[in-house]
Order: sequence, then structure tokens, then C-alpha cells
Amino acid sequence: MFGSNEAERHRVAVTVTLISGAIFNGHVFLGQAQKLRDLLNNPDTFIDFEMRDNPMTMIAKRAIATISAIDLPRTDHLFRRANGSATFDPYHTLGVDPAANPGEVRAAYLAKARLYHPDKLASKDVPKEVGEYMNAMFIRIQRAYDELETHRTLA
Repeated sequence: MFGSNEAERHRVAVTVTLISGAIFNGHVFLGQAQKLRDLLNNPDTFIDFEMRDNPMTMIAKRAIATISAIDLPRTDHLFRRANGSATFDPYHTLGVDPAANPGEVRAAYLAKARLYHPDKLASKDVPKEVGEYMNAMFIRIQRAYDELETHRTLA
């Protein structure tokens, strides 16, 4: 993709498996209307690949066995749903039955909060999208617990 305008390209998270069996997670860069298959079928011999720890490299297309897009959830949907959507179900978010007692609700909340707490990844080098997802999920879990606690104290 030499010579292409950087502003016209967008990053796509992918998993690349080489013929040698090596597996890499990172990003490739596509044009605005370009699909992953278009990138692989163009006449270029190499693709630009950004590894998770951000070094840019080139991968020869002939060395690729498979390449697949990683479907990361968009964080804006999580924030929107966490901020008052009519379809928000705190029981489903925490993974408990509506008939669950307060102890079960609290245990489910603590388990999910530990799993998705943003500080869990603070010392690790993870993609920005993962951190945003963890933060959005943590907010959603906190909101679900707060809603169930408020409901319980009013009942």
C-alpha cells in the first residue's frame, strides 16, 4: 500500500495464520470501500501489518495460510446501552435469575466486576479497543448492580 493516502485508510483487527503455523494478532489497513478480500486479491506482493505491540511490518501474501477479521464489539453500543436503553436487563447483564436472592446478585456482581475491571489490564500492553471494551462492560455491570440494589431497597 505504498503511496496510498493514510487519511483514507482504516485499521481492521485481524488474526493472521502463516503457512508455517505462526499466528499473529494485529491490524491491517484498508481503503474506505475496501474489504479484506480486496486487500488479499490486489496485485501487491506484501500487506502492511501492525502487530499488537505496534511495530509495523510487511507480510508476504504467499506466506499467509488464513487471515480473518476479529469482530470486536463497538464500545459506543455498550455505552449507549449502559446509559438508559429501554432494553437494558440488569439480571441478564449480571447473569442471574430474577428470583435470585441478594447474596447471589452480589456474588455475580463481584465476579463480573473482577473479570472486567479496567485496572486488570493496566500493566499489560493491550490494544486500545480492548481497554475501551473492558471499561464499557465494567460501567454496564456497575449500573446493573446499582439498579438491582436500588430496586431491592425500595421493595
